[in-house]
Amino acid sequence: MADTTDHVDVEAGRPRAAARAKRPPIWTQIPPRIWKGCIGLVGVACLATLITVLASITDLGPSDQILVKDPAGHWVRQGPFQGVIFTTYPKEVRQGTLLQPHQYAVVKNQLSGKPRDIDGPQLLFLGPYDKLLKVSQKVVLQDNEYAIVKHSLTGVIRHEEGPTLFHPGVFDTVLRTRSKIVLQKDEYIRMVDGVTGAERVVHGPVNFVPIPLETSINGTKQDLFLNIDLSALLLNRNTGEQRLVVEKGAFAPGPYEEILEVRPLIYVLPHEAVVVRNERGQLTVHAGTDAKDGLGVSFFLPPYSEIFTMMWSDYSSLPADSSSRVLVEKIDVRARAIYYQYEVRTRDNVKMTLEGTIFWQVKNVSKLVLSTADPEGDVWQHARSVLIEAVSNATLSDFMSGFNAIVMDAFRRQAQDGFYLDRGVELQSMEVTRFDCADPATSSILQEIIQETTNRINRLTAQQSENDVKAAALTADILLERQRTELITIKAENERLQAQMAGEATGMQLMKGAATFIGGLNESLPSIDSRVELYKLHEELQSRNKDTYNLASGSAHLFLTPSDLNLRLDTRTTKNGTLEL
Repeated sequence: MADTTDHVDVEAGRPRAAARAKRPPIWTQIPPRIWKGCIGLVGVACLATLITVLASITDLGPSDQILVKDPAGHWVRQGPFQGVIFTTYPKEVRQGTLLQPHQYAVVKNQLSGKPRDIDGPQLLFLGPYDKLLKVSQKVVLQDNEYAIVKHSLTGVIRHEEGPTLFHPGVFDTVLRTRSKIVLQKDEYIRMVDGVTGAERVVHGPVNFVPIPLETSINGTKQDLFLNIDLSALLLNRNTGEQRLVVEKGAFAPGPYEEILEVRPLIYVLPHEAVVVRNERGQLTVHAGTDAKDGLGVSFFLPPYSEIFTMMWSDYSSLPADSSSRVLVEKIDVRARAIYYQYEVRTRDNVKMTLEGTIFWQVKNVSKLVLSTADPEGDVWQHARSVLIEAVSNATLSDFMSGFNAIVMDAFRRQAQDGFYLDRGVELQSMEVTRFDCADPATSSILQEIIQETTNRINRLTAQQSENDVKAAALTADILLERQRTELITIKAENERLQAQMAGEATGMQLMKGAATFIGGLNESLPSIDSRVELYKLHEELQSRNKDTYNLASGSAHLFLTPSDLNLRLDTRTTKNGTLEL
């Protein structure tokens, strides 16, 4: 009824307004209790709104980000920001991640599950559904380094070469960092692919990064320097063939080639011979005398060949019970000496020990190789048997008196029996340097005999020496006397010649004096006889005056008879009548 009245009043216009004006306000009709409750509710709502507004005020710095987890879709807002973000959904304020130039981040989208990498330098803000998995350091690769990187999904391995600041991918794992392989001018390295097994050889000078999964078999190797004295024997692992490299210079094998050995040049001197056996077992003799100049030969051992070696007995010193054995690669074709010590018995059963030397020589190397493996042992044993036979046919006294003849007879017989000729050797001589009795008693008697013989020989030698000394002294005396006779003869001849020369000189002087004296009297005494007589008188007076002078100047006493004096006084009368002697 009330509603109808109001409606009517409204439709009536003024009557309704008048009626409403007369009615009191509705809130005056509300009880105070209700009024207080409404005011309290409004206050609480205002307070809640105020609290919500205050809580929604957001102040974001430059490195801040807010994430709103709205069920309809998460969303983010980056700073700097200052304002109200009104939402009733959970919020999260998070810091941005500062990435340095040497860093990178791996972020995962939680809706798609797909990770991605973000490179620095930058300030990283995550997306609404992003999750920061890690922040990693980039790999610094120097100029001489490389990194081995593995893809986690595919398993593929690759190499990253420096110099660079390497940023691995999302699924990349840096296994390790290694130095590049540096090869010098004379170096090489063999690389093998770990997947295909393919092989390659890298030669220097170079620095390189190997192919992924490629490894080195033996590391860096030095080139082999070949000259006139060295060669290299190679094996090709593909074909199994061997070849010999003799070219001079630095050499490195190729792929699938292996250096089996370095073979030196084999020198064969003029007095040597080397036997080589090939893969077919055929023997080839390289003799030093094959060279035209006579200075020896040299050669490299061919592939599949080897030097034929033998084991020879060594009798270079007196053996005991057995000889030593030596390895012989080069056969010496010069004369060789071996020493022996044999025990033999004479025909009268005297046991003796003989020591001596045997000289022998290799004459035909081919025969020697084909007929015997120990020529020195054969010579020693055969000479022993022949010498035992020869001594057994002689008694002790015969042997002592003529052991040289016995040995030489044995030597001649064995040199002609063909044993040595069949082995390509020649027996040159066999000498006995010492013999002794094996029995001590017999040896003592033999020593006495030898001592007595030696004493006798020494006495004969001493007597002979004394006779030789006397004969030499006598010969020297005879020679001295002959030389004295020659001296006397020569001195007499010299004196005679001197007297002759002096007489001739004096005669010439006298003759000249006589000629002058006689010639000067030509005018006074024309008669030559008178002049000669006068000269004789003059000389006689001169001689007497000289004799008188000699007697007067000496202390000798001279006794003369009147007849010896032959004194004559000549007197004559001078013009004045006096006598004058």
